[in-house]
Amino acid sequence: MNKVEKRNLKENLIIDAAETVFNRQGYDNTKMEDIAKQIGMSKGSVYFYFSSKENLYMAITYRAFESLIDLFHRTIFENRHKKGIDSVLSIMRAFMDFSEDHFLYSEAMLNYYSFVRTTGQGQDDKKLTEGMKESLFYQKVMGIQSSPVEITVKEIERGIQDGSIRSGVKPQMIYLHAWATVIGFMKLNDTAVTNKMTIMKIHLHDWKEHILEESRNMIKA
Repeated sequence: MNKVEKRNLKENLIIDAAETVFNRQGYDNTKMEDIAKQIGMSKGSVYFYFSSKENLYMAITYRAFESLIDLFHRTIFENRHKKGIDSVLSIMRAFMDFSEDHFLYSEAMLNYYSFVRTTGQGQDDKKLTEGMKESLFYQKVMGIQSSPVEITVKEIERGIQDGSIRSGVKPQMIYLHAWATVIGFMKLNDTAVTNKMTIMKIHLHDWKEHILEESRNMIKA
């Protein structure tokens, strides 16, 4: 095992530990020594690999995006012989299932979207902390953040071409509608993580099925 492989192994072990601790007590309530204790390392060793808690959280965010992108690709492959509309709706379902099954990842992505929105797409240095400026994983997230959009828009275009998705509306507009509804579901899931019921006493499963049905009616040819 070379030095790069050893470093990657250590980083992944620390990220695994951070996920466990963040899931248990939340980001704000976690200190780097908590993560060090979880993995049986010194706090100095954790800081050697991750210079700040922010960078470590961005490493988890990067994992979230990678996992979501992989899920999208697998979903498209499984629906490659179906109509484009079926693939797009399967992507939406997969994304909502992802937000339910991986609460920490879902939360990290929502926090990232909020961060990007309030920092001028991450370009306003005055609003970036030193931890974010020096975060390698923040740069890595920025490099792949648009992939879910590109993947989904491509499937929408396929649906327009095969006649299953209505034409006359820009694929990007259809994507934005789907994205907005899924983000809404993610936010509801964020507040209903324990009993799967929204504040309006609607079960998340029923809300998910309603979203998919309404989305089908909206985009079908």
